Amino acid sequence: MCNVQQKKYRLLRLTRRAGNARPAIQHVLDLKGQKVQAGLAPALITRMRQHLQANNQVILFLNRRGFAPALLCHDCGWIAECPRCDHYYTLHQAQQHLRCHHCDSQRPVPRQCPSCGSTHLVPVGLGTEQLEQTLAPLFPGVPISRIDRDTTSRKGALEQQLAEVHRGGARILIGTQMLAKGHHFPDVTLVALLDVDGALFSADFRSAERFAQLYTQVAGRAGRAGKQGEVVLQTHHPEHPLLQTLLYKGYDAFAEQALAERRMMQLPPWTSHVIVRAEDHNNQHAPLFLQQLRNLILASPLADDKLWVLGPVPALAPKRGGRWRWQILLQHPSRVRLQHIINGTLALINTIPDSRKVKWVLDVDPIEG
Repeated sequence: MCNVQQKKYRLLRLTRRAGNARPAIQHVLDLKGQKVQAGLAPALITRMRQHLQANNQVILFLNRRGFAPALLCHDCGWIAECPRCDHYYTLHQAQQHLRCHHCDSQRPVPRQCPSCGSTHLVPVGLGTEQLEQTLAPLFPGVPISRIDRDTTSRKGALEQQLAEVHRGGARILIGTQMLAKGHHFPDVTLVALLDVDGALFSADFRSAERFAQLYTQVAGRAGRAGKQGEVVLQTHHPEHPLLQTLLYKGYDAFAEQALAERRMMQLPPWTSHVIVRAEDHNNQHAPLFLQQLRNLILASPLADDKLWVLGPVPALAPKRGGRWRWQILLQHPSRVRLQHIINGTLALINTIPDSRKVKWVLDVDPIEG
């Protein structure tokens, strides 16, 4: 939308849905004070029953695979953590193992806490596998299909599951973001996003934009064959300004508001970003290399008072696969100027003593921090 405003792109609008499909009716469920079951508000469970009784299908979106994002000792507070990444293991109950979603390492679920010896180990949080398991007693006899990376890893598994959905064999679909676009489900009349707050309050400034795109895609899954569709969003913050704008004024107004906020905060697309990432095995050479690189950049004759350099700081995932990860962020309002600064620095990077002791990468216009 920024490129449209700057006359770089031409905007072509789709003003109506395909065929005779009507716009989906949207509902925002305030979770404050609600007694949720399997991550679902009572009002959502009621709506699900209504749609299922009408012989329709329901999609629940939860962008968190596995049974639970952590395994905790209830007695001492120990949490199962990947030693190669310093991130919590995700519990996969069906396979009875813990898996790191960063380096893909895994280990069996322990029978007792390695810290205090207690056997009172409990899952923390909700994943798609747990949602599938806990929905079964709420909707007895209703076929449930979970479509995520874990259930579609075998060749042909995704096609097989989608065919089953089209035959009406699955009435409730549980999916991650991979289910949001590119699929036509004529009998789906209710779609629910279960974790809106995770997107609205993420550390990534692009998270709200991604949520708006996901919501737009998800809303297109409901009511595609002449049936009236509904979209339900669960949140503890229904008054959030960006959420209100998206739901009641549309994506264009949301984009304008988000762009105004980013202009005020001097964030892309109003500035340009470059991240230099470095990693090592001892957590010493990477920050030292980046500090030397920072000094080199700031000493460049092209560096002016509009150049902002943050770091070295640990990456958002500071350890992955046994390697420590650091980064510096470069920001400048002129993309061309920033490119010249980077080009001049790259020509001298091999003069940095620690450059051969680290693995480094340059990320222009980074999508992930």
